[in-house]
Amino acid sequence: MMKIKQALVFVRKLEKLCKRDAVIRKKVGTKLKLFLINQNHPSLRLHKITASRDEAWSLSVDMRLRIVFIYMEYGILLLDIGSHDEVY
Repeated sequence: MMKIKQALVFVRKLEKLCKRDAVIRKKVGTKLKLFLINQNHPSLRLHKITASRDEAWSLSVDMRLRIVFIYMEYGILLLDIGSHDEVY
């Protein structure tokens, strides 16, 4: 089974976002569960990032918020979370 780990930067940014909007944690959890079930679900808008990070991928939490991650041997490592302009 695929595991999800979080980089410290991701954890800190998520905490900061959750202080401003309590619903974000639930949205992130829902999208990550969906990712584990079906990585190709259209609402994730999963795509490889070619501009700034090698082998990094992005998925959409909502129309505003993105999660950037990389695939690892055990699963995925969440690297960053924020708006499109913040994470790309």
